[in-house]
Amino acid sequence: FARKHIRSFLQEMAAALTAPSGPVALAPAFRLTHTAVNSFKGSADNDPSYIMGLASPAAAAAAVAVAGSERELKLYDRATLQCTRTVAAPAHADRVNEVSFAPPRSAAAGLLFSASSDGAVRAWDCGGGGGGGAAPSLELRGGREEVWSVSVSDGPLVAAGTQAALLLWDVRRADTPAARLEVHTDAVSAVRFQPGSATALVSGSVDGLICSIDCRQTNDDDAVTGVINEGRPVSSLGFFGPEPASHLHVLSSLETLSVWDLQQQAGTCLARHDALRREVDMLGEEEAAAGAGDGIDYLVGCQYCPATQRLYLVAGEHCGTLHLLAVEKEAVVALASLRGGGGGAARGHTSDVRCFLWDGGGLPWRVETTPAIHSTSPRRGLEHAQRKARRIPPCE
Repeated sequence: FARKHIRSFLQEMAAALTAPSGPVALAPAFRLTHTAVNSFKGSADNDPSYIMGLASPAAAAAAVAVAGSERELKLYDRATLQCTRTVAAPAHADRVNEVSFAPPRSAAAGLLFSASSDGAVRAWDCGGGGGGGAAPSLELRGGREEVWSVSVSDGPLVAAGTQAALLLWDVRRADTPAARLEVHTDAVSAVRFQPGSATALVSGSVDGLICSIDCRQTNDDDAVTGVINEGRPVSSLGFFGPEPASHLHVLSSLETLSVWDLQQQAGTCLARHDALRREVDMLGEEEAAAGAGDGIDYLVGCQYCPATQRLYLVAGEHCGTLHLLAVEKEAVVALASLRGGGGGAARGHTSDVRCFLWDGGGLPWRVETTPAIHSTSPRRGLEHAQRKARRIPPCE
């Protein structure tokens, strides 16, 4: 049965993600329409501001939350990239590592959650006015450990990955963690609740393991329902597929991508791409002859689009160029490129891009992804996050 299921899934995946091969051309639908500068602040050594994270309450929502390297949280109008509100400045005493809105069916629906290296997870009400001095609606703490990732369930639970453990809180009784699970041997770099679930969670760690967690259990041994040995430090992960989403895309700090089926207790690897920087040629013949770029330098993230039933990968170059690729069972297929630089009012990125947002349609962008001219380097495991961010010079 397992082999039949895997074979069927791979066939559906390949059929859904079929795309023409050959040189990539810039699709007209991906024209740059807006650019915004999130902050003009910079240190004395000319270190610019960075975008640390983006979040939206829903795929078609008008608002986008932006976490900047000055530890501020702002709201932007998605269609115009105009800043509509400063939620908090500063929002934390240290770097903000991730932001996430609670889903509509959550007990904390409507709140924006931020995870920080100051050891706190905070929740913010983004519905009212404010000038940056608002107090958080909730503050969740479980010690002084840096918090790298946060996820909110379709119930009362909030999960956080810290330097030493996985923490769970019930927002109805948020004074102390409901559970502290030490199921990894290194920093927990990514946590995600399964969409539509109040208790099913996955955690990824720098130790190379991915754990399936039943959050109804508070004992380490009872809580872990499955373990996947990814074998590489996990930098990000996420569920995808038709409901109930039971497949997982995983990026590592070594710039690799793997796809897993979680319906089996031990997890089944459906696809693995370990050499994307060498395997995918993003340049046409004319661009290659002119020495324009050098293909893929790093991976930004994955996104599943229900409208097209495709899993997409976004990758980048250090000069600010982004590439959109479709993930197939045996390869990734280049679909389009978003090129930075240039002049005029709508100027693209000129450095590494850390994050992007999906607009809910068949294509991932209507406007430029990250509302800043300078965006931060992508997360390359916690080794990168623990270093002070520095600007990578743009391509010549």
